[in-house]
Amino acid sequence: MKYKIISTTTKHKLPLLHLPKRTILGKEAENYLISDKNVLTEFIKNNDSKDTIYIADCEKKQGISLYDELMDKDIKVLDYKPNDLTMEAADLAILNYVNQNINGKSIGIYGTGNIAFKLALRLAERNAIIYLYGRNEKKIKVCVDALKQICFDEQVINYGSYRSRVDVFVSLVSSEEIVTENFLQILRPGALCLDAGIGNFSKDFIEAALKWGHDVRRLDVRQSQEIMDGYINSRINSQFDMIIGKKEVEGIPVVAGGIMGKEGELIVDRIKSPSKVIGVANGIGGVKRESELSDEEQRKIKEVQSYIEQGG
Repeated sequence: MKYKIISTTTKHKLPLLHLPKRTILGKEAENYLISDKNVLTEFIKNNDSKDTIYIADCEKKQGISLYDELMDKDIKVLDYKPNDLTMEAADLAILNYVNQNINGKSIGIYGTGNIAFKLALRLAERNAIIYLYGRNEKKIKVCVDALKQICFDEQVINYGSYRSRVDVFVSLVSSEEIVTENFLQILRPGALCLDAGIGNFSKDFIEAALKWGHDVRRLDVRQSQEIMDGYINSRINSQFDMIIGKKEVEGIPVVAGGIMGKEGELIVDRIKSPSKVIGVANGIGGVKRESELSDEEQRKIKEVQSYIEQGG
């Protein structure tokens, strides 16, 4: 099976761009940026193959959702969210830089969009101190207020200013050379400067940051490759249908894999070839305590467990 990755972006509107190849489940995959419906239709017409799975961006950008456009075509297509992979890669890059010890580290995030918000939430939940920067004060306030509502410790979310001091500075905006030398004053010695929006840092900022001994990088999304592989593998090779379901064993109803059992129904570890009885459903998604079990329920447990142990 071959893979082709198709995504789009809010940064610029190019009808078709052939990007560097990616690796999907150990196989080299063609990678394209498409921002026009007609171009997409023509691309599929010219590239369609029965042994190809298209990995398509499902987020709507510039009025187009590639995944939705491809769903009505006679091809194999899986949805994915490149924004989430960018966030995951940024998270991993920061964790690696601080040697996995992010608790109490100060991180400045420049951006108020999808990726910036998700990254701020992720890092705040790891107990980092977050300072949010942006070009629109109203958007910054909306993001700060929302994050404070979500985070267990609202003190880790702050408005960024030039008086803030950060160990890591991440830019996630769709403008080029927007981060100027002014941001040097918020950097602690040896800070990581991560351009996750690609092209966000000005030449003067980069030159000065390197001069002062900071670590300046652009984000490499290949850091989230294993996350993407795991997601795709779970979609095309999932065997969860071996786990989830309901049936009767010796006339006794059993459920597995998250199926909400009625009160009194037995829960097993997997619906096909179960290995054990987990317990008795309490009717609200949980398991009854042993002290709550009736004689009849205990009998059913023994009967189903015996059936399982006999290879049934």
